[in-house]
Amino acid sequence: MKSLDELNAIKQEYKSAVLIRTSDYATRIIIGMGNSGIVAGARDILKTIVEEIDREDLNGKVIVMQEARVSRVGCNPVVKIVEDGVKTAVYANVTSDMARRIIKEHIINGNIVEEYLLKENENKEEDK
Repeated sequence: MKSLDELNAIKQEYKSAVLIRTSDYATRIIIGMGNSGIVAGARDILKTIVEEIDREDLNGKVIVMQEARVSRVGCNPVVKIVEDGVKTAVYANVTSDMARRIIKEHIINGNIVEEYLLKENENKEEDK
């Protein structure tokens, strides 16, 4: 049996984890979670991004979402950054190390990581 303090700590941790996935913010990080995205490791990328947001104390500043329509066959995992008033950036073939760099350089410092961007001529087929 857990004490009331332990239960409150668990509740607070859960609320923080849910908050970054359910609130409405100007900056949205969307992870492509279509079938091919999941197979390519999108769940690990989602976990890495959520951990980085927590580590960098960005809770309440960005929202993390999952969307099947963001996945791109041959380019997964895909991470899409949507910021109000700023051009949307879509990153392709994202690894955990790339995700950490995207959080640091794009989300924190405001600089798009050009070499990670999905190229215009890459497969535009959506994976639903």
